[in-house]
Amino acid sequence: MILAPEVPTLSKRPVLVCIAGGSASGKSTITRQLLERLSDLSSGTLNIDNYFRDWSMDEDLRTANRPEAVLWPSMLADLDRVLAGEELELPALGTRAAARGMEPWKVKVGDVLIVEGLSALWHDELRGRADLAVYVDAPDDERLLRRITRDIVERGATVESAVAWYRHDVRPSFHRFTEPTKWRADLIVPNPGTAPSQAAIAALEAAIRSLVGKR
Repeated sequence: MILAPEVPTLSKRPVLVCIAGGSASGKSTITRQLLERLSDLSSGTLNIDNYFRDWSMDEDLRTANRPEAVLWPSMLADLDRVLAGEELELPALGTRAAARGMEPWKVKVGDVLIVEGLSALWHDELRGRADLAVYVDAPDDERLLRRITRDIVERGATVESAVAWYRHDVRPSFHRFTEPTKWRADLIVPNPGTAPSQAAIAALEAAIRSLVGKR
């Protein structure tokens, strides 16, 4: 009897979930709650904020609200390493996080990787790697209130400085770069109130677990 040659099986890569939305839309809150719900799986996150360029190297670019603020080659290379099962150590060289001397941390996942940030659905190569693309949608006035509160409480801003920066950069960049990516999402999660809907979080969890089960 002649046996057919054994066909090698491809190793399972983690399910990649990309979560985008405007500033203070609730991306980080939803990501955190999802990771808590998925605690029985090997899961983790890459925050695009940690790949903002070192602004001291480019005085003309002092914004986090446009895609060119992101060090995309480094971000995509690190993403592919994590998806290949490698352990990643951050912060990446050339980023604002590294320039600020943030304590190093490691990322290694086996089942689910969540990438979240303003531009998580903007870059074609990143979006092309995603198994699930999610957009968190919150009204402009609600996001403004959340952002001003956050900037004052956590970042030492004044009402005047927070509003001025919102008018100058946050609002126009959102409508130009982030909001249009809503139509590239597989799922849109409304977050109009003080907290995201737990039904929506549960639906996202179910979708992710279904994708993991099909690996």
